[in-house]
Amino acid sequence: MIETKLIENLIKALQYEYKTYSGILKLAVRKTDCLIKNDIEQLMAINEEEKKAAEQTLKLNQVREQLLSQICEAAQLDYKTLTLEKLKDYVEEPYKKALEEVRLKLNPLIQKLAVQNSYNQRLIENAMETLDFSIQLISSPQPSVPLYGKTGQELSQNTKRSMLDLKY
Repeated sequence: MIETKLIENLIKALQYEYKTYSGILKLAVRKTDCLIKNDIEQLMAINEEEKKAAEQTLKLNQVREQLLSQICEAAQLDYKTLTLEKLKDYVEEPYKKALEEVRLKLNPLIQKLAVQNSYNQRLIENAMETLDFSIQLISSPQPSVPLYGKTGQELSQNTKRSMLDLKY
């Protein structure tokens, strides 16, 4: 049988993960607003917060994985195929209910986060494409206009110059 302390710690770790991912989702929504408003300063601040949250989720993930490994070893379960749904079959109440509650909260949250991150990624890609287009437009050579003389012959060949007159 699985030690109750391992299950309790796993449930706590999953609850902390839920809180952390909830915070990351809030950051992702704020990031969307900043991307739409083109608020670079706020976007940089959000990126710093996201970095800290990502480090925290990494640590929580490591703790969860370690606990699951210990649980699998104690109950002689296959670590690679173990899910929270399957784990419920090996624990007793009230842990079974607690695992189900945290699973039901965590799964939709992670799906929402994935959708929000996908949306933000598209906004960033669009901004990059617009920036690239603007740079190409500014740096491309302007068409030259030929000058014609009285005889109708072209007098000079104007060299093409870009809007950015860079000298090396």
